[in-house]
Order: sequence, then structure tokens, then C-alpha cells
Amino acid sequence: MRFSITTLGCKVNAYESRYYAQKLEELGFEEADSDLDVCIINTCTVTNTAAAKSRQMIHRARRRNPGARIVVVGCYAQTAEEEEKQKLQADLIIGARHKNELAARVLALMTEDRSADLTSHEEGAGFESMPIARFEGRNRAFLKIQDGCNQFCSYCAIPFARGRERSISRDEALQLVQELEAAGHREIVLTGIHTGRWQGEQGEDLADLLKDMLSVTTDVTFRISSIEITEVTDGLIALLSTEPRMMPHLHIPVQSASNAVLQRMDRPYTVEEFEQRLDEIRRAVPDISISTDVICGFVGESDAEFEEMMQTLRRMRFSFLHVFPYSQRQGTKASRMGPPVDGTIQKERAARLLELSKELRMADMTRFREETVLVEQGENGEYTGYTRQYHPVLIRCDRPLSGRVHGTLRPEDGRYIMEV
Repeated sequence: MRFSITTLGCKVNAYESRYYAQKLEELGFEEADSDLDVCIINTCTVTNTAAAKSRQMIHRARRRNPGARIVVVGCYAQTAEEEEKQKLQADLIIGARHKNELAARVLALMTEDRSADLTSHEEGAGFESMPIARFEGRNRAFLKIQDGCNQFCSYCAIPFARGRERSISRDEALQLVQELEAAGHREIVLTGIHTGRWQGEQGEDLADLLKDMLSVTTDVTFRISSIEITEVTDGLIALLSTEPRMMPHLHIPVQSASNAVLQRMDRPYTVEEFEQRLDEIRRAVPDISISTDVICGFVGESDAEFEEMMQTLRRMRFSFLHVFPYSQRQGTKASRMGPPVDGTIQKERAARLLELSKELRMADMTRFREETVLVEQGENGEYTGYTRQYHPVLIRCDRPLSGRVHGTLRPEDGRYIMEV
């Protein structure tokens, strides 16, 4: 039987899709582009655009593959109203839970015609393990260690879509990093919805887990996909400052750099607190690069608040910005606060932030003249990878490359060029 997976949204979704593919292949399914028996759409609901695209992909799959079974999984599947779900005409719907059963459920759907709608949060259930044995053709591997969110920022539907916070067990996490290193991976990226809120059964935090991971591996390096400023503990800073196998890059979402907007967003810090912690991180880890997420056009964001944000972001010296125009999500606190900023103004502000991001990246890149790069892929004398600070690199070399290479860097158009 042949299947395809369409993935929308975040890196956690991408990880989960890879897990689904691995498990289906173990059951004898074949991933393909045509003559499909099963179409899986891994959905997103973080913005109206993401939800609309999820619906579009579901309808497209049905239209292009009239004989295939349609499986809808993920955040949009969880949050869609009953009427919306009926319109999808999906054969199997899986929301925040039962994701690690997807392959078995698909097999039952194909052999026993057991359709189902599994979109109950089942609060109190534990972390659903979704281990991936190997990331084919990649030196970098990912490991999902956490799911769910308890924060309930006023604009965000993710707590409703993903459920409450839960963490992988310490023992399983340590076993998986050893297996990934044994499979040949040179770098492991820890990921989750709130990665920094991983918690062990004995109250251990992320820094404790990373120390243990470093102790059971020998050569693999580690990154954190994203972390909140309130989760960057003194222990984590100390680990970043002393352990060479911890990559000197953090992605810390600020979302806004105006205190008034942060308050309306229900973010748990002020601009001053955020900046103070940034200073502490940089003093301890001078070669670190810190990137961020920014939302523009939030409810009530005035011209003055936006200009304040632009000035503050420049002062904060991020290495780059991921920019998101605000999207109203039904059921969130912000959806009851009033209309968002006009769409044309949102686009103008997003464009200015993206230009600022280019400036910030170039400024950060000029700090580094030589670096070590983990080669990801390439051929015909050109390879791609990332520096330890997570800047992209194009490597030119007339011989085959693999693993880590060290060389001189030349900034060009938002990336480095390295001649080896």
C-alpha cells in the first residue's frame, strides 16, 4: 500500500511526520507521489492562513486521489469545530493524542475499515513517545522531548490544540540520544512545543537532562530548537559557557518589544527583564548568537508601539527574526479584545521587520571569520550546512565532504561562503 504525507506548520510537526512515515514503512507501506492508497495531512492552526491551507491540502488530496483514504492529524484536526470536521470527509482524524498509534490506525482503516475521530485531549495522559531511529542522509537528527503548553498567551491557540505540558522520560531520552549517535548522527536538536519546560520525574530540568545526555555520548553536539527567556536557567547558561558540545545558539521568542503589547499578549516578562537576561547570557557565552520570533500588527498595536519595537529589537541585537503578522484565532482571549491591525499595515510592518532581520543577520555574521560547520548535504562541489551559531553556509569543495569542516567564512547575501 502506498501513502503520502503533507506537512504544514512547525518543526515539531515535521518531526512527527517523519515518525509516521517510519512506522508506516515498518508495516509494509511505501511512501510515494502517485497511485496513493492513503493521504495523510499533518495540519497546523497557528494562524488563519495555516488553518485555511490545512483545509486546502485536505480537499486537494481528496480531489487528486478519489480512491484514497484521507487521514487528518495535528493541531487543526484537534481544534476544528464539529461542522468543519464533517466537511473534511476524512476517514481518520487524530488530534493531540493517539499520534503514536497513527500507523496502526491506518492499517486498521485499510484492512478493517475502522474509521475514527480521535480528538479528545484526555487530560492527564502522559507523553506519547515517538522515537525516530535514523534521519536518512542527515548528520543532524531531531529528538522530541516535550509536548503541550500551559502558558495561554492571549493570541495563541496551541494550548487548545496540543493540550497540557508533558515530557519524555529521562531514561528514554538518554537511550534515544545514544541510539542516534550510534546511527551516525553528529548533532541532535532537542525539540518540543515548550522545549525549555522539559521536566523529569524527580524534578530535573532541561539543563540536568542535557548534562546527562552529554555524559552518555562522546562526539555528538546538541542544540535547543526554541526556548522561552523565562526557561533559560542559570544552569543552562553555565552549561552553554563551559561545554564545547553545546552549540552557541538559542532561539528565544520575544513576540513584541513593547511593554504595552507584551501585557496585552499575556507574555510573562517585560522588555527590561528580557534585555537583562540577554545581557547575562552574552556575558557568559560571548560567541553565542540569539534569534527570535516577532508578531506584528497585534490587537491595538499603535504606530508608536511598533516604532518602539523596531528600536528595541535593533538594540537587542538578535541574529535574525522570524516575523509573523498577527492572526486572530477563535476562542483565544485576543479574539475578544477587538479587531487586529489593518492587513495592509500589517504587511508594511512585516516588510520592515524582515529588512531589519537582514541587517541583524549580517551584523551578527561579521563577528565570525572562522568557524566549524556541520555539512548537511550537497553534490557537484557545493555543500550546505550551518555554523555553530546557526548561520547558513555554502561550502565549495572539489572533493566529497562529510561531517564537520573548519574554514574561513565570507558573508554574502545572508549566508556564508566557505572555500575548502
